Amino acid sequence: MNFKNILAALLLSLFSFGVAHAAGSPMNEDFTNLISLSEKMIELGKQSDSTGFVAAANEASDAAKDQGMKGNSPILQRVATKFKQAKKAVKGGDFPAGIKLAEEAIVEMKKEKPPVQFGGGT
Repeated sequence: MNFKNILAALLLSLFSFGVAHAAGSPMNEDFTNLISLSEKMIELGKQSDSTGFVAAANEASDAAKDQGMKGNSPILQRVATKFKQAKKAVKGGDFPAGIKLAEEAIVEMKKEKPPVQFGGGT
């Protein structure tokens, strides 16, 4: 091999490491803010405060979207969907459904993640 081929192979390998990333959730996601907002939604739902609940749901959706910009996360996608569904339920006057969806979002965020495994063994 000549020098150009070696250099090309080296650059190609460096480039491939730079763009490679793992699929799935980030390892250390912090849901503290989203859990707090979910709890706020639950309290407002128990008080039948639709305006406050919708505002909290909007805030939670925005926070989930902002956090999702930092890394793709299937958990965040599921939680954001629950926030939207909860907001829609409360707008329709169904506070129990909105509260249930906010509680489900909390459960989703608190789920234990499986340990990280490297390699492809069984």
